[in-house]
Amino acid sequence: MLETKWTEVFDKENPLPEYPRPQFVRDSYLSLNGTWNFAIRKTGNIPSAFPGKITVPYSPETELSGVGRILQPGEYLFYEKKFSFESDFNKGRTFLHFGAVDQIATVYLNGELVGSHKGGYTPFTVELTGKIRPKRRMNQLVVMVQDFTDENSYSRGKQKMKRGGIWYSPQSGIWQSVWIESTPLKYLENVKITPDYDNAKVHFEYIGSPGIEKCVVTSVYDNGNLVATT
Repeated sequence: MLETKWTEVFDKENPLPEYPRPQFVRDSYLSLNGTWNFAIRKTGNIPSAFPGKITVPYSPETELSGVGRILQPGEYLFYEKKFSFESDFNKGRTFLHFGAVDQIATVYLNGELVGSHKGGYTPFTVELTGKIRPKRRMNQLVVMVQDFTDENSYSRGKQKMKRGGIWYSPQSGIWQSVWIESTPLKYLENVKITPDYDNAKVHFEYIGSPGIEKCVVTSVYDNGNLVATT
């Protein structure tokens, strides 16, 4: 492991606590980074106990995870995290976000299958609206992971089970931030901005819940001066 000055001040209970996206930061946000329980099994049955501790979002192969073990292609890695909310957290809809999980992830909430994703390099979101327990009641989140590294067709970069040359040791599991946020029933997810230089115009495309484009007020400023509004 390459140690730096940040390694010395690493807080395994609260790593990377900031909101992961640079836009659409919301107050109703809960970081799930930190200590999770984990277990590695030979079958895909959810275990009754999770005896190990792992620091998310660091792969179990890394030193910062506290594990230092390579997940083999035939093994299942189970993560468990329990959490609760304050009574005013829910604004209408609730979403669970994963920055990335390598390679195949299956997500359970309170024993119910709520989502899955294939591919270790792309983010994904699972909606928990109507499934999450409100008002300080404890929720159990379980994530089951499989990683075949170079033994299947998924993107893997330079990872290889048998390292050598430019090939690096495999990494698996949750390796980007995990967080939960709540939005109103009508919410804005993304904005596509397209400049039209020839006609001195800017086009805005709003992406979010159905009908969101009718709810948005857009204001355009030039050096702090309002030049256009809708």
